[in-house]
Amino acid sequence: MTYDNCWYWGSGNTRIDRVPFGFNIGYEFGDTSADTENMLFYGGKAHKLDQVTFHIREDSYLKPWKFISNDGRFEMNFEPVLDRPAKIAALIIESDQHQVFGKMSGKAVLDDGKELMVKDMMCFAEKVHNRY
Repeated sequence: MTYDNCWYWGSGNTRIDRVPFGFNIGYEFGDTSADTENMLFYGGKAHKLDQVTFHIREDSYLKPWKFISNDGRFEMNFEPVLDRPAKIAALIIESDQHQVFGKMSGKAVLDDGKELMVKDMMCFAEKVHNRY
């Protein structure tokens, strides 16, 4: 990681039609030119996603967010419920974190093209900016 870095990360899990479902999304954890950490998990099988972008209203982390993948396989709306902020500033060290918990709704498409509809799934997403 560089001295001045910012990352985005989100994760959650539930059951859809009684089948375990989950996801891990994020970017800017380092060099993702060869691969990403974006995955769907359904019924014990992993499904690889390409790039996922977080669309966050910077004027308030408690306003709705959107998550959109460049391959159209992860399109979600996020309704924040709680922002757990943490901010530290001491000389050359700084950290500004917003870990937000809320409800996600939208669609996720598996590798085989099966479309899953997600409704009010509790999860978290965060934006963290560090200088250290």
